[in-house]
Amino acid sequence: MTGPAKPASGPKRKLRVHVLKCRNERCGGLLAFEETDRGYLLGQVLELAEVDGAKRYFPCPKCGGRQLVEEFDCDGKRRVRVVGFEPA
Repeated sequence: MTGPAKPASGPKRKLRVHVLKCRNERCGGLLAFEETDRGYLLGQVLELAEVDGAKRYFPCPKCGGRQLVEEFDCDGKRRVRVVGFEPA
């Protein structure tokens, strides 16, 4: 007799995390936030974003450009991601 059947799901993929880099191709400055390989930022970072009208952003410490961020739904959770770049 065999043991109980296991679900036929594959192995869980490990989440890879890296430092958020400036989206300006000529800059490459590092920001003090972590971004997953799925494209969202870790932590409650939206509260730390600068606000200019309806825009929320993180300024690059190297070039001064803006990493535009927005909140979105990912797997039933509210997450934050970088959606664009504005030069200084």
